[in-house]
Amino acid sequence: MKKWFKISMIEMKLFFREKTAVFFTFLFPLFLLFLFGSIWGKQKDYFSYLIPMLISIVAFSNSLFGVGVVLASYRESGILKRMGLTPIPARTYIYGLLTQRFFIILGQSVLLFVLAKIFYTVPIKGNPASLVLVILIGILSMISFGGLIAGFSKTHESAIALANVFFTPLSFLSGAFIPIFILPKFLQTIAKGSPVYHFIKLMQDIMLRGQGLKEEWVSLAVVIGFLVICSFISAKTFKLKEG
Repeated sequence: MKKWFKISMIEMKLFFREKTAVFFTFLFPLFLLFLFGSIWGKQKDYFSYLIPMLISIVAFSNSLFGVGVVLASYRESGILKRMGLTPIPARTYIYGLLTQRFFIILGQSVLLFVLAKIFYTVPIKGNPASLVLVILIGILSMISFGGLIAGFSKTHESAIALANVFFTPLSFLSGAFIPIFILPKFLQTIAKGSPVYHFIKLMQDIMLRGQGLKEEWVSLAVVIGFLVICSFISAKTFKLKEG
């Protein structure tokens, strides 16, 4: 556990040295927050609608590209293989990377909430503890999806391609960009099988409608189900080296 934590801290320091990565990870979502806020911010409860969408897309994109693509790249370049020659097991290094990514996404989520609270009105009609729990589970579910990308990708390039294959349609069908009720019925059915859609729905229903976890058990089950299934498949398919 101590090695796991140290690796996570090292990865965190390396991340913050990359100014471009820090900008697009933290500042770009804030840019969207203030951009949309300046346009539609006067509408009632708008930010209780917007914040869940931003958190879900931030978590999804960071997981696919920051976990899936990075792990595939590390494996292809031989970094994970060389870790086997050190006292630190490669699996411990991977867990440290996943922990670092979890806290980065969590930090993004907290920052979005704090700044939205400072500059705008963000009512939370439901139980805040339920909202926090949903965000934590949702982030883990998105990260497990990233592990799935790494497990099925043999190269860095294939991981990018696979991440884009999932990111674009699932983001579009999640309701983050357009309401799904305006989509054709068959696309609405497909959308309701997406963990991103249910992640957004959970947060919005707690914040906007005051729903509890009992009322939202279907969406919660979908998000947890994807977490369990993707984690299991990732563990089975991801190899520390090619071949």
